[in-house]
Amino acid sequence: MKVGILTFHSSYNFGANLQTLAIHEMLKHRGCQPVVIDYRDSWKTEMYRSRVAPAQVEAHERFIEKYLHTSPRFSCADEVQEYCEDELDLLLVGSDQVFRLRPKWTPKRVLRQLLRKDQSSAWTQVDERLPVYWLPWPKIEGRTPTRACISACAGATMFFCLGRSLSREARHCLSNFDFVSVRDDWTGWMVKWLSRGKVHPEFCPDPVFGLNDCFRVPPEETARRDVSRTILISAPLDAQWLAEFRNLAHERGFTISNLPDPHTPCAFDASDSAIDLPLSPLTWYDLLSKAAGYIGIRYHGLVSCVANGTPAVSLDVSNRPRLLKVTSRPYDLCSKAGAQRRYVPVNWLAHPSPAAVLGRLMDGPSQAAMDHYAEHAKARLARVLDHVSTRVGERTGLCLPRARGLCMSPRGRGETKTCNR
Repeated sequence: MKVGILTFHSSYNFGANLQTLAIHEMLKHRGCQPVVIDYRDSWKTEMYRSRVAPAQVEAHERFIEKYLHTSPRFSCADEVQEYCEDELDLLLVGSDQVFRLRPKWTPKRVLRQLLRKDQSSAWTQVDERLPVYWLPWPKIEGRTPTRACISACAGATMFFCLGRSLSREARHCLSNFDFVSVRDDWTGWMVKWLSRGKVHPEFCPDPVFGLNDCFRVPPEETARRDVSRTILISAPLDAQWLAEFRNLAHERGFTISNLPDPHTPCAFDASDSAIDLPLSPLTWYDLLSKAAGYIGIRYHGLVSCVANGTPAVSLDVSNRPRLLKVTSRPYDLCSKAGAQRRYVPVNWLAHPSPAAVLGRLMDGPSQAAMDHYAEHAKARLARVLDHVSTRVGERTGLCLPRARGLCMSPRGRGETKTCNR
């Protein structure tokens, strides 16, 4: 069975690359022929190229070429539609923020324009039409492949602010999916709202939770340094806070280091060591899997840690109102795991001390909850893929076999990480 994957595979972003690889490898281990649809939106591509250094761009492109089987490159929805209808038995949309929309008028956008008297910046493009990930083209009997949405996310989309026309178009597209799954409650509410309750999405964890069971990081991609006693930090924190945190970490026998994002090195003077760009997505993942702990703002940084038993604290620096924390993906994950202590808002009202953050990082009960959730997430991923296979079988007579010969994780199944708490 030939299965297409339509997602943000080409974004110069570690998490986007890793979630694509995870879906790709899970399908291969189920006997399928996965192909990543090489659709590249010119606006998004230019945005990333303007922010990421050429050497780091090359690291992401090398990852795509080496680990993903891709289709010919497309730049418009019509080309994607033609390829999918001619080549595929199943089209999987997702994971990542494939359902994210940017309404023209939202309370935050109106307030910004009133206060600053400016228009949207070049990188806050407003969606007047649905992007290709919504599959905004009609189904053709006998030609259109089965449509499934895997672990979709809408980000913080204010879906109740969408215009009538766009909402109607989104409702029609959702009704054309044969299966819809989402990775957070906010996106689930959005799907139900737009479909007027006719589409009931299933919950599906991020695919990176299943990466260790179907893929082993090659030796040439593993980290060249020992970070087993190092806490990695990837967040905009002031120098005094970091210096105090370093002293507290040293008292517990840990060192601290930066962990770069593709567009910034996240370097700071209080660091005991430095990790430099360029960095492969797999090396980034390997560092998180072996570190003593992680403090950062990236959603896939949190997912990678939970999947590998690494203690992690997710900092929310978005300044979102307390009532809207439900739009936060890290908050949703921590809440589902029963480990809300691992989600820490940092804004003009909330100023958590270094001691408080370190205490949450080393909290035993919340770590046990995260470890339990990681096992649940892997099992849930398998059930969702089995559900999709049922839908494909009903429509085409084909079937996705259950996963075969799963790999052991780098640490070995059942092995856990320990730290001083």
